[in-house]
Amino acid sequence: MPHPQPAARPDREPARRVTEEIRPGRIPLRVHPEWARAFPWVVQGTTVRAGGEARDGGRDRAARTRTGPTRAGHHPTAGADGGTGEDADFGLFTGAPAGAVMNRWESLAEDTGCGSMVHARQVHGRAVTLHEATPPGLLLVPPCDGHATRQAGTLLAVSVADCVPVFVVAPRARAVMLLHAGWRGVAGGILEAGLAMLERDFGAHAREAHMHMGPAICGRCYEVGREVHEALGLPRPASRGQPVDLRRVLVDRALAAGADPAHLTTSSFCTRCADAPFFSHRGGDAGRQIAVLGITPDDFGSPGGEWLDDHRRERDRQPVEDR
Repeated sequence: MPHPQPAARPDREPARRVTEEIRPGRIPLRVHPEWARAFPWVVQGTTVRAGGEARDGGRDRAARTRTGPTRAGHHPTAGADGGTGEDADFGLFTGAPAGAVMNRWESLAEDTGCGSMVHARQVHGRAVTLHEATPPGLLLVPPCDGHATRQAGTLLAVSVADCVPVFVVAPRARAVMLLHAGWRGVAGGILEAGLAMLERDFGAHAREAHMHMGPAICGRCYEVGREVHEALGLPRPASRGQPVDLRRVLVDRALAAGADPAHLTTSSFCTRCADAPFFSHRGGDAGRQIAVLGITPDDFGSPGGEWLDDHRRERDRQPVEDR
């Protein structure tokens, strides 16, 4: 069934940009600061490659890529917290040492208070899995590219390294959804499939949902062939290798589905640009960060913790016009 194509929009940004802030922990997360204040019952964020900052102090990633096979094949053998300068690879299907990767997953579960974590091998499709009751530990479900739940204590996870993690919160329904959106998934309608599930299973329309398009490759770095433009319903470019802003495409599709523009944000981070604190597949990285979204258990404190208290105090010290 063909998906409705969004109408052409002006060049101005259709969604606000947000810079995720580091929430310290054994596993540092880049979190949406506005969501941390607005939804204290939600845990959300994206892991970083090494301690929260760009590897190599922000040097040009192209220079690092010249070391190609050695760098791309490197995996840390110790350290679970990503704060020692070693790359915090969360890839379960990338050939990274299983013990080190699982230590990171376990530490993240403890940091967030979520006793259950769900993940899957991603296939760049449109399938979204609904999780109603999950056992303790890490649950690997059949291949899919999205997860949804209203179950407290269940942490949804997708792995990314240029593709877009799409975070969705439905406050009235107290439900969350997390999508892995590469161009094939976007073209196949994963966002539309997720929003349909949101309404069918949680009674929440797209206009109620708050959506954030997280750290991903930007519209300057993501050069693709004409077939990608056509698959996404974009005009066919005159020459090959023209870039696509996949987050912009997702925002336009969300608006076409009835989303409230005030509830849409996009990350200011590009995973491919030189100062990115994230893995980039196009940059030659074999590692993967994970995006996570969940509902904290009732007996667990605010996921913001001391970080959120400090963030509020800093915000309150700012002049009103700078907020």
